[in-house]
Amino acid sequence: MKIKSVAFIGAGNMGAPMARRTQEAGFDLIVCDRDDRVLEAFKKDGARVTLDASECSTADVIIVLLANDNQIMEVLLGDDGLINTIPAGHAPIICIMSTTLPGTLNSIKDGFSSSGANILDAPISGGIVGAQNGTLTVMLGGDEYAAKQVEPVLRTFSNRTFFCGQLGAGEVVKIINNMICITNMFLTAEVVNLAEHYGVSFENLSPILAVSTGMNFLTIDANNGRAQYQEWTRTEESREATLNVLSKDLHLALSLADASHSDAKLLSRISQHVDSEGGESIKDWAKIGKA
Repeated sequence: MKIKSVAFIGAGNMGAPMARRTQEAGFDLIVCDRDDRVLEAFKKDGARVTLDASECSTADVIIVLLANDNQIMEVLLGDDGLINTIPAGHAPIICIMSTTLPGTLNSIKDGFSSSGANILDAPISGGIVGAQNGTLTVMLGGDEYAAKQVEPVLRTFSNRTFFCGQLGAGEVVKIINNMICITNMFLTAEVVNLAEHYGVSFENLSPILAVSTGMNFLTIDANNGRAQYQEWTRTEESREATLNVLSKDLHLALSLADASHSDAKLLSRISQHVDSEGGESIKDWAKIGKA
């Protein structure tokens, strides 16, 4: 299948820059979002825009980047969902890029079993800065042939793709990655603020950590680290959105651990911290982003 058109359902902090890079690469773009300001901006750039997700059903590739399972299930399997509006004979590749559980994906796959559509899980890592720079990592699960077909689209906003296995495997890898990532986000902020209190700047600390055992994605480059913290704390709205996503991702991780009867005591404590004290912690991140 030659891919000509790509639809983004959800064009928030991550989806918007991804969609722009896809359009710049020459694909016909459809954007569905609830924010009129987002739609107006894309309309000015020549994209087709809509408030109705069903109008994305004619696209060759449909990228779903929504906040939670309720939104995903409504858009895909609801009365006005894609399941009921994909034209006969059309077989789009639907990439679920939201972070969700394998069980949710299997429910979606069962719903689309007779439609001809290919369902892939394709969660992403790299943050807002990665989306803007086109350096995201994509973790794919599902049909391997469909995963190869969608590569030209993924390459517009990512520089690494990994095929992880059956449907849901990409989400498992993403959730596990997030367990480590979120821990690093909170701990690194404390570390940087502590170091700077004692006169050691992030810029002086970063190259040492980059060749030492304390390295992580925020410390490997101070400029990138500051940019990430700045994006997460730019406004009160962005701080709240960040906290909601982090809390959701940790609860997904707890669900995976519970289902496998795994011992996840540290994960549980981190999740409790984010739920109870995360808002206050994130306020301190702004110091790093503004420096």
